Amino acid sequence: MSLNNYRDEAGDFLNKIGAKNDGSNTNEKISMLEEEFNILKEVTNNPDKLKHQIYDMLFILFEIASDYKFDIDNEWDKGRKHKQEKYISK
Repeated sequence: MSLNNYRDEAGDFLNKIGAKNDGSNTNEKISMLEEEFNILKEVTNNPDKLKHQIYDMLFILFEIASDYKFDIDNEWDKGRKHKQEKYISK
């Protein structure tokens, strides 16, 4: 499945729960990411909790991508190409 599908899934979820999906609460979502990241650091020795934290963080990132209608697939491809050129193709 494409990353844009996950972005759209997160956007659909926000719409269904009546949450803002317009970028107006990005700072709040970044605060949520910081909280989730702190939890992530605490659970590194527990694979089940670790994978759940990664999911939580990804979902918030997909929410932000949905807010701004970012093309995540395109960004992933650009990032992959950049990493290839910077680290592997030397």
